[in-house]
Amino acid sequence: MCELSDIKINALKKSIPTAVGERIKYFRLQKNLTQVELAKRTQKDRQYIYKIEKGIVTPNITTIAILAFALDITLQKLFETL
Repeated sequence: MCELSDIKINALKKSIPTAVGERIKYFRLQKNLTQVELAKRTQKDRQYIYKIEKGIVTPNITTIAILAFALDITLQKLFETL
Protein backbone atom coordinates (compact mmCIF):
# COMPACT_ATOMS: atom_id res chain seq x y z
CA MET A 1 0.00 0.00 0.00
CA CYS A 2 1.21 3.52 -0.81
CA GLU A 3 1.57 5.99 2.02
CA LEU A 4 0.64 9.57 1.22
CA SER A 5 3.06 12.31 2.13
CA ASP A 6 1.94 15.43 3.97
CA ILE A 7 2.60 17.39 0.79
CA LYS A 8 0.32 15.14 -1.27
CA ILE A 9 -2.42 15.23 1.39
CA ASN A 10 -2.28 19.03 1.56
CA ALA A 11 -2.38 19.26 -2.24
CA LEU A 12 -5.48 17.06 -2.32
CA LYS A 13 -7.13 19.13 0.42
CA LYS A 14 -6.70 22.20 -1.77
CA SER A 15 -7.52 20.73 -5.18
CA ILE A 16 -10.47 18.42 -4.47
CA PRO A 17 -12.91 21.05 -3.11
CA THR A 18 -12.16 23.30 -6.08
CA ALA A 19 -12.61 20.45 -8.57
CA VAL A 20 -15.89 19.33 -6.96
CA GLY A 21 -17.14 22.92 -6.97
CA GLU A 22 -16.27 23.33 -10.63
CA ARG A 23 -18.14 20.12 -11.50
CA ILE A 24 -21.22 21.23 -9.54
CA LYS A 25 -21.18 24.59 -11.31
CA TYR A 26 -20.72 22.88 -14.68
CA PHE A 27 -23.77 20.66 -14.19
CA ARG A 28 -25.80 23.52 -12.69
CA LEU A 29 -25.17 25.59 -15.81
CA GLN A 30 -25.93 22.59 -18.04
CA LYS A 31 -29.36 22.43 -16.37
CA ASN A 32 -29.80 26.21 -16.79
CA LEU A 33 -30.16 26.68 -13.05
CA THR A 34 -29.15 29.71 -11.04
CA GLN A 35 -27.43 29.36 -7.69
CA VAL A 36 -30.70 30.50 -6.11
CA GLU A 37 -32.66 27.75 -7.86
CA LEU A 38 -30.13 25.08 -6.86
CA ALA A 39 -30.16 26.40 -3.31
CA LYS A 40 -33.96 26.07 -3.18
CA ARG A 41 -33.83 22.53 -4.57
CA THR A 42 -31.32 21.50 -1.90
CA GLN A 43 -32.64 23.61 0.99
CA LYS A 44 -29.26 25.29 1.20
CA ASP A 45 -28.33 28.96 1.21
CA ARG A 46 -27.30 30.56 -2.11
CA GLN A 47 -24.10 31.81 -0.53
CA TYR A 48 -23.28 28.25 0.52
CA ILE A 49 -23.74 27.07 -3.09
CA TYR A 50 -21.44 29.91 -4.19
CA LYS A 51 -18.80 28.88 -1.65
CA ILE A 52 -19.00 25.24 -2.76
CA GLU A 53 -18.61 26.22 -6.42
CA LYS A 54 -15.59 28.40 -5.60
CA GLY A 55 -13.96 25.70 -3.44
CA ILE A 56 -14.13 27.92 -0.37
CA VAL A 57 -15.95 25.29 1.69
CA THR A 58 -15.74 21.52 1.59
CA PRO A 59 -19.23 19.99 1.65
CA ASN A 60 -19.70 16.64 3.33
CA ILE A 61 -20.63 13.59 1.30
CA THR A 62 -24.32 13.89 2.19
CA THR A 63 -24.44 17.45 0.83
CA ILE A 64 -22.60 16.35 -2.29
CA ALA A 65 -25.14 13.55 -2.79
CA ILE A 66 -28.03 15.99 -2.31
CA LEU A 67 -26.51 18.35 -4.87
CA ALA A 68 -26.03 15.50 -7.36
CA PHE A 69 -29.63 14.37 -6.85
CA ALA A 70 -30.89 17.95 -7.32
CA LEU A 71 -28.85 18.18 -10.53
CA ASP A 72 -30.21 14.81 -11.70
CA ILE A 73 -26.75 13.25 -11.99
CA THR A 74 -25.10 10.31 -10.29
CA LEU A 75 -22.22 10.65 -7.87
CA GLN A 76 -20.18 8.66 -10.36
CA LYS A 77 -20.86 11.24 -13.04
CA LEU A 78 -20.02 14.09 -10.67
CA PHE A 79 -16.64 12.54 -9.79
CA GLU A 80 -15.90 11.18 -13.28
CA THR A 81 -13.02 13.48 -14.18
CA LEU A 82 -11.57 14.16 -10.73
